[in-house]
Amino acid sequence: MRLTFVQPRPELRPHIESFWVFECDAGLPSADTSIAAPNGCAKLIIPYRNSLLSRHPGGRPQETKAHGLYFVGVQERPTILTSAPRPTGFIAIEFSPHGAHRFLDLSMADTANGLFAFEDLRGRIGREWREGLGNLPGAGRKVQYVQACLAASLREDRPSSAVVDHVVRTLKRTGGLTPIKTLEGQTGYSSRYLELLFKEQVGVSPKTLARIFRFQRFYEKWARDRRYDLLTSEVYDYYHDQSHFAKEFKEFTGYAPRRFAAEVSNEFGRRLARR
Repeated sequence: MRLTFVQPRPELRPHIESFWVFECDAGLPSADTSIAAPNGCAKLIIPYRNSLLSRHPGGRPQETKAHGLYFVGVQERPTILTSAPRPTGFIAIEFSPHGAHRFLDLSMADTANGLFAFEDLRGRIGREWREGLGNLPGAGRKVQYVQACLAASLREDRPSSAVVDHVVRTLKRTGGLTPIKTLEGQTGYSSRYLELLFKEQVGVSPKTLARIFRFQRFYEKWARDRRYDLLTSEVYDYYHDQSHFAKEFKEFTGYAPRRFAAEVSNEFGRRLARR
C-alpha cells in the first residue's frame, strides 16, 4: 500500500486540504477494514486502475468505476471501502471544508453525504475532464491535468464568505469546542444565518462541522499511535462523559471505541488521518 501526497499548485492551496495518490498491488486488503472517517472535506476521486466499492454501515455499495471521475460531498458517516484483489490506483483531492464551493456552481448542501459522477454536476465540463484524464498514461500526468483543470475552473467571482472563513478557522483551531453562541457574538450573525451560509458553502451546519473536528482530534491521535487509549480522561475536556464520546465515535467510525481499537487496523484510514 503506497500513499503519496501531492503539493497543490499555489492558486489551489487555499482551497485544498490534502491531495494524494493511492496505489496497491493487490487491491485494498480484504482482512483490514478500510474506513474513511468524516473529516469535514468534500472530495474529488479519480480511480485510474481498478474500481472501488464504497458503502456506509448498513447501506448498499456504490461503485466508482476505473477511469471515472467522482465527487463526494462532506460526509457525516463513515465510508467503508473495498476493491477487487488486483492492482489498484486512484487520485483523491480533499477540499478544505468550504473549498469545493469555489469550483462548483451549486449549493454544497445538495452534495452532502452523496457520491456523484462529476459530469452529473458539471455536465460537458465534467465529461471533458473524465475523457482527458482517461487519455493520459500514468498517475503523474493525470495529477498535472486535474490540477490544470481545477485552476482553470476556480471561480474568482464566487468567493467564500469572510464569515464562513472565520468560523471554519475558529472551529478547527479549537477542535470544535467554540460554542455557537460565541460564534454568533464574534460574527454578529444569528445561528440560523450561519447555518444557511454553511449549508450553501460547506454542505453541513457549523454544529456538525464542530462535531467532526472534535472527533478528529482523537481519531488523529489514534492514527499516530494505535496504542493510544481512546477513552483517556482527555475526552472529558471535549465531551460530557465517556458515554457521549463513545456515541459520537461510533457514529463517525461505525464502531464503539474499545471494539475499534481491538478489532480495526484500518491502515488506509490511519495513513490519511496522520498526513
